[in-house]
Amino acid sequence: SSHKTRSLPWQHDLFEDSLRAAGISGVEVGTKLYVSNLDHGVTNEDIRELFSEIGELKRYSVHYDKNGRSSGSAEVVYLRRSDAFAALKRYNNVLLDGKPMIIEIVGANAEVPVSARINVTGTKGRKKRTVVM
Repeated sequence: SSHKTRSLPWQHDLFEDSLRAAGISGVEVGTKLYVSNLDHGVTNEDIRELFSEIGELKRYSVHYDKNGRSSGSAEVVYLRRSDAFAALKRYNNVLLDGKPMIIEIVGANAEVPVSARINVTGTKGRKKRTVVM
């Protein structure tokens, strides 16, 4: 007998799906930095120029209020987590236009720089173990 296999559409986000299935929610590719205490004259271009020296940016944005005035904060998202940590280390408390930038990593796993850890229970009485992804 002949069996036909139905081809499924290719999906590029299987890694994110697997993390969600493992109970790690709110997964976004990239690592977000929150930058505050910015001078009100700092622009999107200033942020791009400064932070792209460290690594490839996914996005960046100075926050503005409804009147178009800077709120003194910005969001920077790096494609690689290691670049976000390098930017934090290099620029936190560094003066930009006379004010020290305050930089924080945003996200549930901000204290885990490289990997997500998942507890897996073994079968037939084996011990629980931690899997590093």
